[in-house]
This record gives sequence, structure tokens and C-alpha cells, in this order.
Amino acid sequence: MEDEWTVSANEALAISLVRPSATAIEKIESFNPKFTYPIFGEDERIFGYKGLKVNLQFDARNLRPHLSISSAKKFHAVGEVEAVNVREVMKEFLPGVAFQTRSEYENAIRDVNNTWTPPGTLVKTADKNGETYEIWRGSLADPAVKQLIRRIQITALLFIEGGSYIGQDVEGNDDPNYSLARWSVFLVYKKQSIPDAAEKHEYIFQGFSTVYDFWMYQLPLSLSSARDHNAPIQPKLNDSWELPQGDLDLAQFPRRARISQFIILPPYQGKGVGALLYDTIFELYMADVATKEITVEDPNEDFDLLRDICDLKYLRKNVPEFAVLKVNSAVSLPEKGGLLHHSTQISSVDSAASAADGIVNMEKLEEMRLKSKIAPRQFWRLVEMHLMSTLPTSVRPEADAESMKPPAPKADQKVYSLWRLLLKQRLYRRNVLILAELEITERIIKLNETVNNVEWEYARILERVESKTTTTNGKRKMDEDPGENTPLTKRIRVADV
Repeated sequence: MEDEWTVSANEALAISLVRPSATAIEKIESFNPKFTYPIFGEDERIFGYKGLKVNLQFDARNLRPHLSISSAKKFHAVGEVEAVNVREVMKEFLPGVAFQTRSEYENAIRDVNNTWTPPGTLVKTADKNGETYEIWRGSLADPAVKQLIRRIQITALLFIEGGSYIGQDVEGNDDPNYSLARWSVFLVYKKQSIPDAAEKHEYIFQGFSTVYDFWMYQLPLSLSSARDHNAPIQPKLNDSWELPQGDLDLAQFPRRARISQFIILPPYQGKGVGALLYDTIFELYMADVATKEITVEDPNEDFDLLRDICDLKYLRKNVPEFAVLKVNSAVSLPEKGGLLHHSTQISSVDSAASAADGIVNMEKLEEMRLKSKIAPRQFWRLVEMHLMSTLPTSVRPEADAESMKPPAPKADQKVYSLWRLLLKQRLYRRNVLILAELEITERIIKLNETVNNVEWEYARILERVESKTTTTNGKRKMDEDPGENTPLTKRIRVADV
């Protein structure tokens, strides 16, 4: 009986973007959620219905929601066994306005002025594939921005594994304004002309991202240092902490910007919109002198791919010294008993080397990292990726694992060995506690397996980055944008080895 009256919540719930037309409410796009377990439980099933349809519509402009529920048959309660009250369940996750009558909803979205624009400040306009996109930035402390996020935040549960609402306490009450002000909201809209309406446009929501500012607790910088775009994090000399005298301008306090949520709705993925949003966020925080580092909260593999492609392109284009990085092939490899130091120097047990003898110059790389405001782990991955791209073709790993190559010259093999040692060093240090539990032989096998997997991952990313153009009918054409055909959502994942 239970299976007969149980439906998949992922299939029953349909999300739509709508807009008013002259005669009706027109559906622009419709799609299903990726997850519903935060709402309907781990099984993502709803009991008590046949032919259940849960329609969640959003005005494509201001995201005003409306929920409607229908079914072919509903289970009649038997004792304590009864159908799930879908409306009551959804009330915990949607604002009250979503439960107005259909006529009230239609009247409300028809009343939206055709001069409506997204809340916040327009920070980017871009043309892609013949379409115009705008990115707007606002603070969660702004009532209009907060209202819009409260309406659409259910998508964080439906498309981000482990996603949650922001700017609220555990009881669902809004955080204080000073806390909300530390959240920046970025909204992506497609802007298009309204037919038969000269010089008038309409907005269609594409996705959003939220970014939180974390204060960096360090010795306060002088005013001149605070204005220095590349002023590094200042080390603490001791355990004491004293605030500077006089008035404090919190806008000048060093901070980290953490991308918390990042969603491009499914119908608009594969068009380069995610890369446009990410690049815009990165550029804005690069220009902010108080932001010292740009981080991401628990990205999944899909978001990591987008981030890797965008970050690598940024570094190659904007940091000349990064673009010319290569493995130092002059470093000697001892036949036996060599030591790889943190500085990437390699020495035998009885000798030492100068800083210039490292596989890479760690001091210069750290300067580049601080300048580019990229978090340490992400930056070193990008360094490894770029260095791999400079390896001789005879030894460079490829995404096609079955491709066969002729034996490489010894000089090429040496450069590859040096690069691989660099990668092994980071992976070992990151996972030293786990690897320490293994026997030496098993430890070596496991580390080599991980290095091989990372090689394949890097090859896959570089393939996307470097396939810039193709030829079609004798004409050059730009390939897919970063992140195309990639679901652009974030979710929690276990840290990779």
C-alpha cells in the first residue's frame, strides 16, 4: 500500500519562472530540483497521493513565489496513517506570500511596474551569445535585497547538497543588521527588450551568489598600509591584542571574502553565465583594498572545475610572472637518499642547497599568491596545473589515459619527475595524518594512486582551458565558455586526498 501511494518528491515538485502577458501568466522555464531531502526527508518521497503535482512558480523579475498543489487521488486517513500535508511542510521553507490565492498572485505580478530593475547596484553588463546579462550587487541589510533572497533561498536547499539559509538564526529570525551587512548578494539577470514596447526592457532571473566578509584578526595596519592593494597579512609578534586608539573604520579592517552560495538555475547553465558571475565577484574583491583573500565555502567538484578554469585564466592573463613559470630543470635528483625540503630544494642527506636551487621559488610564489588574493590550497593547485602544462609533450599527462606515447628522453623524464615530486609533497603534507596510519609500502602505493588521479584531473581542466578555438566551415569559432555543460551549484563535500 505504501508504494502505491508514494511518489518521488523530486519528480512531483516542478519549479517555474513566469511573467505576465497580455492574456495570461506565461511560463518561461520549468525544471525539477536536484535534492528534496531537506524538505521531505532522506528518502525524498511523499506519501498519500497519486498523480501529485507541486508547482512552485516565481515571477522571473522580483521572484515573488506562488505554491499550488494538486493530485489525481489522495489517501484517506486510516487511524494515524495519513497523507503528508505538503502545504504545511512547505510553509517552513517559503515566505507567507507564496500561499496567497492564485488570483491574488496574478494580480500582484501584473502590478509590477514595467520599469522595474533588480535591487542593489549594477556592477556588470556583458553580452554573451547575443544576449545581454547584468549583475547587480546589494547588501543583505537592504530590505529589497533581503526580500528577494528570502523568496528564492529555497533553491539553496533544492540545488546545493547540504545547503542552508543565510542571515537567520536557528529559529528562523533575521540576524541583526550589523551581521546582515556583512553579506553581499550578487544577482544575475538576462535583460531583453519587450516586444512592441519601444525602449522598454524586462529582466529574467538567472541565478545568484552570496559572499560573506570575515574579519581577519591581525595587528591593525596603518592607514597608508591599508590603502596598499598588496599589503600582506601582518604576523602577530606576541599574544597581545590592542585596538588602535580613536575612531575605527570597519570598512578598512582586513578581511576574507568567502563565497557561500552559488547557483545558476538549470535552464541557464551551459551558457557561460556562471563564469561571468564568478569572474565579476573575483574582480570586485580584487579591487577592494580591505579584502586580502577570496575563499569558497565547501565547493563541490563541478564548482571546483569552474573556479579552476576561471582562476587559471586570470593568473595567466594578469600576473605575468605566473604565466612564465616553469619547473627548474637544473635541480639535481640524487640517485638515493634525497630530501625534498619545504623550499622545494632537493639535497642528499649530507648536503644543503640555496633557495635558488628549488624546483620553484617559494618566496616569489607566495608574493604572487598574496597579490592575487587566492587561498593557499587553491593557489598551489593552480601552480601545479600551470607547471604541468609546461611539461614536454613526451611526458605531459593527458585526460585520455589510454593514449600511448613513445619512450621520453631522459631530460624530459627528469622534468616530469621534479614536477611530480612537487605535487607529491603537497598531497603528503595535506594528508600526513591519514597516510601515517599506513605501512610504508601501502603509503607509497596510496600516494602514487592519488598523484595519478590528480594528474588526470589537471589534464581534464587544462584540456578545457587550452581548447580556445575550433574551426567550423573554414571559420574560427570560440569554444564553450568555462563551466559550460557543468551544473553550477555548490555543495558540501569531504576534502579530497
